[in-house]
Amino acid sequence: MEIKLKKQPQKYLSSVDETTRQKLYKALDRLSRLEGDIVRLGGTQNRYRYKIPHYRIIFEWVKGEIIITVLEINTRTNIKY
Repeated sequence: MEIKLKKQPQKYLSSVDETTRQKLYKALDRLSRLEGDIVRLGGTQNRYRYKIPHYRIIFEWVKGEIIITVLEINTRTNIKY
């Protein structure tokens, strides 16, 4: 599947150090295959949370479509969903 990043995830990835950036890129690669700890957020129809150690990725995906839109990437303590 194709991953599209909104403005916040792009800025966050450019602001972190190289090690963290590589960790998040690997997570986005797994996300494109819908692997890992993915949970649909309550009260929403197409919004999901992908959990990796110390980070959370909020994304939208409609079943049957080939595009995942990443809305937010942040540490688990700073993300609100």
